[in-house]
Amino acid sequence: MGNKKVITVVRISISIILLAVILAFADINKIVASLKNFKQEWFFPIFFLILLSVIVSTFKWNTLIKAQNVSIRLTTLFAYYNCGLFFNNFLPSSIGGDGIRIFLAGKKTDDYSAAASSVVMERTIATVTLAFLGLVSAVFATRPSRIAVNLLAVLFLAGLLLAFVLISGWVPRFIRKKDGKISRAWVRFADSASTLKKKKKAMGICFLQSILFQVIVALIVGAITIGLNQPPLTLPDLFLITSASSVLAMVPLGLNGYGMREGAYIYLLKPFGYSTSAALTVSILFAFFVTVYSLMGGMYWLLMNRKQRKAGYSYE
Repeated sequence: MGNKKVITVVRISISIILLAVILAFADINKIVASLKNFKQEWFFPIFFLILLSVIVSTFKWNTLIKAQNVSIRLTTLFAYYNCGLFFNNFLPSSIGGDGIRIFLAGKKTDDYSAAASSVVMERTIATVTLAFLGLVSAVFATRPSRIAVNLLAVLFLAGLLLAFVLISGWVPRFIRKKDGKISRAWVRFADSASTLKKKKKAMGICFLQSILFQVIVALIVGAITIGLNQPPLTLPDLFLITSASSVLAMVPLGLNGYGMREGAYIYLLKPFGYSTSAALTVSILFAFFVTVYSLMGGMYWLLMNRKQRKAGYSYE
């Protein structure tokens, strides 16, 4: 626990330093002015797109859950996904939300292995599609970044490798030989994930759903740029920028990608005539809209806890 606290403090410090450096090169007055002048008519479309992205993610998760012969109502999965999104935004780790989803789905079905493998596989497929869409977009983009393309290529190969390992059910021999609690859980997880190898149709559907999710995320960023009266971006450029910025936000240096994501937007939008302040404003608004939406997940969490307390226990 002590080491985790130290790591968390270090990550928060790195994010603060990165943001401080970025702000030093930005014009705060211009950022404030841009935020004040943001077209309010774009609020509803942006929140609608975020809601749509969560709905698509819910169906994607449901595809993998059902492929493992586990049944959870879509409305329940939707609530769980929103809870995960809330914890992603308000806990110092992007893994927090996935852990919550695994816990809630596992508790609901009494099958934590299936819950864990479905979430991990969903994340893995999302990673592969993120990189795939970015690489395809780079072919048609007007100003592709070589660094971004290289990062996406590495992520694509790494995602494919992880997906292969998961569906193969591979577990190191020394783990299988042990009889500890963690070893048994690992083996059950691997065996559960390997069942997806025979579910090619479900995996294909999940891949297409992941592509749709990434397209929606790109449209959210596009809507923000329009609301800010910034230079328009072609769809290939938009897909490449959002994919590459998501990759850089995954780098576990700072807190939940803060600092890395902002730096990515500044670097990737600069060739399109965006100033440091304008690119930073795009990143700020994207984080703001997603964070505000994720508060709904916090309300779901409170409501579920209230019901559980009445039943004699809680999730806390």
